Amino acid sequence: MKILITNDDGIQSPGILSLKKILSKYHDVWLLAPDGDRSGYSQSITLREPVKIKKLEDRVYSCSGTPVDCVAYGYRGFLPGEFDLLLSGINIGPNLGTDILYSGTASAARQGALKNLPSIALSLNQFEGDFAFDTISEYLAERLEYLVSLWDNSCFLNMNFPSDMKADAELQWCRPAFRDYRDEVVQVSAPRDDSSTYCFLKGNLVQSEEEEGTDVQAVLSGHAAISAVRVAPSIVSHIGKVPEKAGNCSR
Repeated sequence: MKILITNDDGIQSPGILSLKKILSKYHDVWLLAPDGDRSGYSQSITLREPVKIKKLEDRVYSCSGTPVDCVAYGYRGFLPGEFDLLLSGINIGPNLGTDILYSGTASAARQGALKNLPSIALSLNQFEGDFAFDTISEYLAERLEYLVSLWDNSCFLNMNFPSDMKADAELQWCRPAFRDYRDEVVQVSAPRDDSSTYCFLKGNLVQSEEEEGTDVQAVLSGHAAISAVRVAPSIVSHIGKVPEKAGNCSR
């Protein structure tokens, strides 16, 4: 397969380099990823200014834009030919449940699926220590054709792996859990005569749904969690009737 790989941690992240090292043994692998950390950029895309794409080595490019930019320019655009699969990751830190809404990793996969390209977001439930990226990459290499067969053009696949990832970890279908964050605003006054205030947003996880069948419960149990996430917004039917003037809306 011809595979395009991107991420939101940046082109030098060990997760994306592990995927390249392992999957290049079996497939035609191309990397186009941000030139630095773009975590939390969600579906952001650059519209009013150019992005700079730089060739670092054969089939490896950095981009000054967002993860979604990398997919938009890489797929049927800047890079030659067509791709069979998009992988986004392996992200340092999980993208479980409602994390998906903010994640550049997940949004890159969503962008690929919107272009009718089988797309999988990949994240590791760990922020520091010895990362099992090569174990995950080998795990994916052995199951890649099967994973592609699970995809359809209404969704992208979101996968999360436990920190104690094992080569024989069970793959579990899950629903995304609800995760509640308390956002804290950290304020710093500007020096000298500048009247500005610098603000930083610090998110602290307050509660995470861990019921049976959720992606959170799966990774905490040592399993590899997989969810099919719809790419298109849908109506929540129980809130109320669709106004007549809305016409024939699909759900």
